[in-house]
Amino acid sequence: MSEEERLDEIKQLLKAMIRNKCVNPPGNELRSIRTLQDYFAAHGVESQIFESAEGRGNLYARIEGTDPNHPSLTLGPCHVDVVPVEDPGTWTVDPWEGVEKDGFIWGRGAFDMLFIVACQAAVFASFVQEGFRPKGDLVFLAVSDEEAGGLFGTKWMLDNHPELVKTDFAVTESGGFPIAPSRYVFMVGEKGINWKRLKFRGEEGHGSMPYGTPNAVLKMSQAALRLSRYDPPVETKFVGDLARGLGLSRLTRFFLENKSLVPLAIKLSAKKDIGMAKVLHALTRMTISPNVARGGEKTNVIAGQATLDVDVRTLPGQDDEYVVRHLKRALGDLAPEVEIAKVPGVPTSVGNASPSQSDFVDAMREAVRQCTTPDADLVPMLLTGASDTRFYRDVGSQAYGFSLFDDRLKLAEITPLAHGDDERISIGTLRLTAEVYERLARNFLTLP
Repeated sequence: MSEEERLDEIKQLLKAMIRNKCVNPPGNELRSIRTLQDYFAAHGVESQIFESAEGRGNLYARIEGTDPNHPSLTLGPCHVDVVPVEDPGTWTVDPWEGVEKDGFIWGRGAFDMLFIVACQAAVFASFVQEGFRPKGDLVFLAVSDEEAGGLFGTKWMLDNHPELVKTDFAVTESGGFPIAPSRYVFMVGEKGINWKRLKFRGEEGHGSMPYGTPNAVLKMSQAALRLSRYDPPVETKFVGDLARGLGLSRLTRFFLENKSLVPLAIKLSAKKDIGMAKVLHALTRMTISPNVARGGEKTNVIAGQATLDVDVRTLPGQDDEYVVRHLKRALGDLAPEVEIAKVPGVPTSVGNASPSQSDFVDAMREAVRQCTTPDADLVPMLLTGASDTRFYRDVGSQAYGFSLFDDRLKLAEITPLAHGDDERISIGTLRLTAEVYERLARNFLTLP
């Protein structure tokens, strides 16, 4: 198929998956999994659906390589589930309509990460149609449940069908953002997830006579403020990789690689580019964000119980003991009154990373240069959130966040798109991402 035909198919696939509304929870991802299977069937691609739970499934397809000793590659795991929309009224368009306007496809999941699903599916289908015979195996894997931990998606597939989906390399979300002229971020790793639930106790009493009665909601409120104001120790290793990759001046690098000067560097950055400041902050420490508060039963009853769910993201090397120690330090004299536990149903992960230099990274860089300019380069970075790449790294694969964005949006405009209002992806990014995946797979899987 021509590039224009492929681009049109990508747009139609993307719109269809937005309209499928695979909101997690509960997921119902089989809607989009079957949309993808129907698309594959129309292009002569054999695929299999593996149902991991009611209404939930994962789609697998493979092009066999000619050399069993050649490294293999997965396009994916790419997830089809999306997060809810809290208030559709704050959007410029209907978040579930899959609107195309102003050079963008708009809708929940367009950026995270249905555009990659559509691009990878279209590239895989075009390879099958042309009769592409790679030396190494090429796998396509679309999955459920990434937005709630991946237990019914990537992890389920690796636990139950590792012989099918485990490959040497994998490319998925998120990367390819233009961060400087001819410089594009690729995600070599990610921070860990260690969500905590803080439990507070007070004494129930009549709300008309609060004096002298311990109130669990007040304790929780004080704790939330203390956590939000706490500064965990600064770590410069990962921001240093970013600074060197960007080719920043020695003075700027000195600021970013000096632990005592990093806070000042972030404040100065925020005045020019709040998006970059957010990234620098997240890459230089464990972050603590108290986000969900619950307490009390009735307005005229003093709260006897309250809970605070805290989103904690850790750098590689920061374990559970490290997290608890710093939470207690942040809470100060409140710490003895707080029970710290895991948030039920949310798996904990540790920070993890793949090599930032390798033959595969060289192949990614060359693919980007073929799609952009001969002097283009890749800048290694940690993903501040979490993705399914951690499951591939757990089984020994090298996995990267890799796509290719055009210049329609600046970094400060790109970073709020995930889970945000007016989520969208540019048509130019669809074109570039499909092209870079095709060139990467074609080049790497036919290397001598």
